[in-house]
Amino acid sequence: MADRELNILALDGGGVRALSTLYILKNIMEAIDRENPPKPCDFFDMIGGTGSGGLLAIMLGRLKMDIDQCITGYTRLCKHVFGRKKRLSLTGMGSMTKRKSKAKHDAQRVVFALKSILRELGHEDREILLQDVDLSCRVFVCVTDAATHKLVPLSTYPSKYCPTELYKSTKIWEAAAATFASPSLFDPITLGPSRRRFTDSSAQANNPIREVWIEAKNVWRLTTLESQLRCLVSIGTGLPTIKRSKPSGGVFGFSTAKSADTSVADPEVETNKFIQEHSELDDDGRLYRFDVPNGLAEIELDSVAEMETIVDATQEYLAKELVYKQVRRCGKALARPGSSELSYGR
Repeated sequence: MADRELNILALDGGGVRALSTLYILKNIMEAIDRENPPKPCDFFDMIGGTGSGGLLAIMLGRLKMDIDQCITGYTRLCKHVFGRKKRLSLTGMGSMTKRKSKAKHDAQRVVFALKSILRELGHEDREILLQDVDLSCRVFVCVTDAATHKLVPLSTYPSKYCPTELYKSTKIWEAAAATFASPSLFDPITLGPSRRRFTDSSAQANNPIREVWIEAKNVWRLTTLESQLRCLVSIGTGLPTIKRSKPSGGVFGFSTAKSADTSVADPEVETNKFIQEHSELDDDGRLYRFDVPNGLAEIELDSVAEMETIVDATQEYLAKELVYKQVRRCGKALARPGSSELSYGR
């Protein structure tokens, strides 16, 4: 066990539902030290995310925000971006008008909110790059090339899977805006000297646990990742409800209710595949997955009116005894020898 030092965090996409992710992560950090909860960047060696999870990865890992800062910043960003629909861009005269963009929301509002966060954190240069000389907490986000539909990681560190021109040129706000750009809500974001357009990767990897594993294996190559791993934590943004379906559909006569966006890859399918492939991590108590049940996934990505509901449902989930104990075990698994004493009091 002495050589198992790596802690890794994978964050699902989910729009406003990512607020649930933050409250779950807050509880995990408080399980480590309730009086002085550590920053995630001080405990995780790598944070990877898709969509809103990618945005949180940047805020928590690259910008080194604490959980409360991130909750405040993310809540404000969502209200600013989704609080009103994009104004129509109109051409023509009189009643002869047409929409230039099919996007439901304006990506420029995302950019404005992100630059505001950078300014508040003391970054006078709002054009600061995503790449980082501090490799204590490596961060990457998943984006998808709008032309080829190929998933591409944008990373703070040199990665064999991140194109060199994007690694050298992508700014923090660009990476955050691109990974946040759900095709159902925003126009693609243009990146790099080649001016290619990118969206989020919810259709390919809404649960990026496999992508996080691949990136980590590429970074820590001296021996097997399994032998170096202390703990891998994966956090979702809510499960759909289960409803009885027609005999021809679903498994054993049941199916999951449709989520707001049927083009999104099913996160639980990825979770189950990964656990099957790495059962020893689960058996050893080194793999944890948290996800609020009972229909949270059916809240639309931009439904800011439901943010209080998201928080309430998450708090109810965390109060369940089995989940509470799982959070305690996760905090213990994350803590390295010599770290501050764990505090589990309710």
